[in-house]
Amino acid sequence: MFSTRIVAGVAALALAAGCSSSSDDKKSDEVPVPKGFDVPKGVTLTKGGTKLTEDKPASVVYQVGDKAASAITVTVSSVRKGSIKRDFTFFSLDEETKASTPFYVDVTVKNEGPAGLGGAALPIFAHDSSNTNLPANQIVGTFKPCRNSTLPKSFLPGATAKLCLVYLVPKGKALQSVALQTGSTKDAITWTP
Repeated sequence: MFSTRIVAGVAALALAAGCSSSSDDKKSDEVPVPKGFDVPKGVTLTKGGTKLTEDKPASVVYQVGDKAASAITVTVSSVRKGSIKRDFTFFSLDEETKASTPFYVDVTVKNEGPAGLGGAALPIFAHDSSNTNLPANQIVGTFKPCRNSTLPKSFLPGATAKLCLVYLVPKGKALQSVALQTGSTKDAITWTP
């Protein structure tokens, strides 16, 4: 039922092909950015494949569709284990979902600029012990254990938002990490709880 998928409306990060006639070795350590994108002053992008622990920030270029691209700094502050029986009492769930384990991931996001990213869903996935990336589950209405799963309608440069994402890990699987994936899976930035 769960599989790796791209969140609707999120385009893969366009990587610029570096063409240089110089043999400058420093170029290989730079993080690729979309063509024409200028990284805001004071922001250092995190190299793809970086592994972090909770409360360590990562900065990436986040591109939504063909128009908006902005640098964002993401921090996973906590990963909390929930209870299907307690937290989903009033939900109509199929048998497979009833057997799953909910996890709530608390995230802080800062828009470093230059574009507004209002209402966008973040490409943050839970990675389980079967090597599967699980997308965040969208819950309609108020859900007390975990509120605010998308960026505010107005999320301009300089704004910060605290989000909580819900992941349902299938029975028999364990949550291994949380991944921010703006490009390929190998370039995802991961947090290990």
